[in-house]
Amino acid sequence: MLIASVPTGVLATLIATNWIPTSFGRVMGYSLVVVAVALPLAITQLTKALRGGFAESYEIHEYGLAQVRWGTRRTWTWEQVYGVVVTEKGGSPRFGWDFGCLVSLRDGSRLQFNGLTRDARVLAETLKSRCPQAVGLQHDSRWQVIFLWLAPVLAVAFGWTAWWAVNLIRTNDAQEPLGVEPLSDGALGGLSLLILACGLGCIAATTVTIALIVDRIRYR
Repeated sequence: MLIASVPTGVLATLIATNWIPTSFGRVMGYSLVVVAVALPLAITQLTKALRGGFAESYEIHEYGLAQVRWGTRRTWTWEQVYGVVVTEKGGSPRFGWDFGCLVSLRDGSRLQFNGLTRDARVLAETLKSRCPQAVGLQHDSRWQVIFLWLAPVLAVAFGWTAWWAVNLIRTNDAQEPLGVEPLSDGALGGLSLLILACGLGCIAATTVTIALIVDRIRYR
């Protein structure tokens, strides 16, 4: 995701600095580069934090497993475990990127933990031994399927709107020598803000799309 976001930010900079008035373009372009690079990582870490809470933990008992999150304890029996996918990622242990485990439940819930989880590999091995029929399987939740189709549409819509606004400003600049009444400073400022908002929306939607595709590939 990080590699894919860098060209997006560079392209946004070229568009902003060449086709948008200098007073707006340069600040917007350089801001989009920073956002395009940082947003995928920020979304990933924020999603994990919101999903897990500040004291997420897992428990294994005789008849199944339990998750404690946001002060709520949920339990599932071994029969409710649909899939268990364990991945040695080889990334940085400091951020938990070295190991991952995805547990799919028959009620549509998904549990994910990584190398930062206490005894993560022991927990994963226990799940595999208790649910051998679930090893390697993955159940996609409904919202993931919806967003997998919706996110690309939003990315195209945001991108097209930004391109339309850029072309409108370029046309306005080209018509000024012909005596056509130019757009006001307020209109230019509004269009510039629209381009910025749509640019960020396009980056976010693209990031979500890439994240969902990578998630599906990684845990297949």
